[in-house]
Amino acid sequence: MGPFKPLPYEFVDDASTAAGPSRVSDNANNVAAGVDVSTVEPDVRYLAAPELQGRLRGTEGNARARAYIVASLKAAGLAPFFGDGFEQPTYPDGRDSEPYAVNVGAIYRASEPDARWIVLVAHYDHRGVLRGKVQAGADDNASSVALVLALGHSLGRLRPHLRRHIVLFFPDAEEPPDVRTERMGSSWFWRHPPLPADRLDLALVFDLMGGRASPEIRAAGLADALFVLGAEADPGLVSLVRDLAPAARVEPVRLSLPMIEVMPYRPGSRFARSDYHGLREQGRRPFLFLTTGRTETYHTAADTPDTVDYDRLRALSRWVARLAVHAADADVELGWQDLRADARTDARSLLRLYGALDTSARVPWLLRRALAADRRRVEKLLESWDQGVSPTLKSYRALQLASIRAQAALWHPSGWWFALW
Repeated sequence: MGPFKPLPYEFVDDASTAAGPSRVSDNANNVAAGVDVSTVEPDVRYLAAPELQGRLRGTEGNARARAYIVASLKAAGLAPFFGDGFEQPTYPDGRDSEPYAVNVGAIYRASEPDARWIVLVAHYDHRGVLRGKVQAGADDNASSVALVLALGHSLGRLRPHLRRHIVLFFPDAEEPPDVRTERMGSSWFWRHPPLPADRLDLALVFDLMGGRASPEIRAAGLADALFVLGAEADPGLVSLVRDLAPAARVEPVRLSLPMIEVMPYRPGSRFARSDYHGLREQGRRPFLFLTTGRTETYHTAADTPDTVDYDRLRALSRWVARLAVHAADADVELGWQDLRADARTDARSLLRLYGALDTSARVPWLLRRALAADRRRVEKLLESWDQGVSPTLKSYRALQLASIRAQAALWHPSGWWFALW
């Protein structure tokens, strides 16, 4: 395709997907109710403690975080996923080399040994110490690890009989310079899964699940937003998410993956944002990427345990547990088709973000002017699409660029140069 030829997106309209009655099983509701949310904050505080020095791949702090996760999985009564062990060394330089990273995984087995499987993914490494400052990584990504561990303990206590195996997977080597390369621990895992890749029905990938909403986001009514990306790839994924009602402190907001992956000057390129990279490139199996979004602490020394919104993270732990067990228990076939986008849903979600920018006094005039022009453009696009005009690659590209400017302004309000994108 090349970096300068637009990606050939197929446009879908998921508003036409029938919602239907909720089919969430008793197992899903019981496991969600059984999540002990009191463990979430202590887990985050340990993993993001200064003593672990940011959990950089290959360091003592990384090894201590890994040992903590393995001990928690054992205490939950879950089985090791990699043969007799919970650890999976990776060898991107060849089996004769030293291990590059070490993944962690456990499995809660379904009633039938040869059942299909789903996997929950939350990377446990972070960036270490930069310029003398510990990058603690509380939101990125200790929050997601704590959430997945809480689900594992609920499964271990209640022991529900499920249709599919549930795998809890914690990859290593996700941060720069490894991200979006074959050196990621998740990339190794997707190429060497202990269970057949063609029997994987769904991956739920979690990143940045604990950030505290800014005053601007709260003013826009998005304080409880959980962004769900990837459902546009199949109507079954849309229905799976719709089966779950919103809960207190959890409002699912759907976006297409292209809305966060756009590259400003390379229309034929996309920038995968988390551990689904290798799965999309190698396994081509259904997945959803879930995140509460970037905050201003992202990839800074300010991403500490004291900046996490624990009330929301506890609510998310139960909602995610319900989604995961529902996916493991539902009588449903999920498909996956790359390069799809739901332009109308994306435009509606983006217009909500502009409400946050309207209330911000920190956005400089040049960027504010560009954002105001973007908003008018998005409103016109949505109006035309609602009237039956089909999205085109050109019109959707305009929506994507507006999206990346808005996201950048919310993440870093003083960045006037984003107006040039």
